[in-house]
Amino acid sequence: MEAMNTLEVKQAQKFYGQFQAVKDIDLTIAKGEIYALLGHNGAGKSTLIKMILGLVKPSAGTIVIEGLNYDAKNKEIKKKVGYLPERMNFYDNLTAWETIGFYAKLKGIMKKRCEEVLEQVGLKEAGHRRVGAFSKGMQQRLGLAQAIIHKPDLLVLDEPTTGLDPIGILELKEMIRNWNKEGTTILFSSHNLNDVEELAQQIGIMNRGEIIAQGSLAELQDRLGLPTKIEIDLAVIPVDLEKILAVKRIETFLVEGRTISIDCPKAKKAQVIAAVMDGVLKVLDLRLAEPGLNSIYQSIMEKPAVL
Repeated sequence: MEAMNTLEVKQAQKFYGQFQAVKDIDLTIAKGEIYALLGHNGAGKSTLIKMILGLVKPSAGTIVIEGLNYDAKNKEIKKKVGYLPERMNFYDNLTAWETIGFYAKLKGIMKKRCEEVLEQVGLKEAGHRRVGAFSKGMQQRLGLAQAIIHKPDLLVLDEPTTGLDPIGILELKEMIRNWNKEGTTILFSSHNLNDVEELAQQIGIMNRGEIIAQGSLAELQDRLGLPTKIEIDLAVIPVDLEKILAVKRIETFLVEGRTISIDCPKAKKAQVIAAVMDGVLKVLDLRLAEPGLNSIYQSIMEKPAVL
């Protein structure tokens, strides 16, 4: 029977002596999902990723990938996982072709696949250049090529945009979307909240070895109850604006120039919009801004209770 989830981490712990780096982690990533792992340096992300990759043995708990447990199926699991570390080291004297050919041989992959992956990551024309002459961004692309050469079920990316220029980041995002459309489940860590907000379907936030919040962006917004910001551009600011808004039960607002800013609970958003659009105020434009990941992350880290 095919596994419904690509990754299941249950009550995972990791001790280094008396120090507990990972505390009772429960994490499930459904097949075909893009999951982002966030947290400040030292939060435990790297240790958790190494446990998922089988590079570090958990002190307690279980890790199951595609229905296989590491204790019994280490070799089979590693065929199903691709990994791009934050820093990838290659032999400077080898060309990109020779480097990717080396990884293909290690993983039992035919050479035809080497050409495909070099093209996917934008290195086909640089295939005969020595890796030592590559920029950091080009080396990152080569790292991506070795991670996907065997078409893994689970692709783990640790800070994948490191070293990439803005165009390279856009191209990487497109690659991630394409690999995901082809059925690859993706787990990535990042400090770039904009990238996470754009790509991730599920988000986990770590602090002091624990996942203190996880869910979709919308789910995290709802649990925190962060307000929606409504900005209204008026043709003219009435002298009695405060009185007009008080009648509409809007008591807290800011005025800057001819723009009114109102923070309101998400549940009352429609009510506030209807009130300001009833014709009393001469509205030129109205904009909504839901709380983004930056606001969510800051709010959670200020009061790190488990959500």
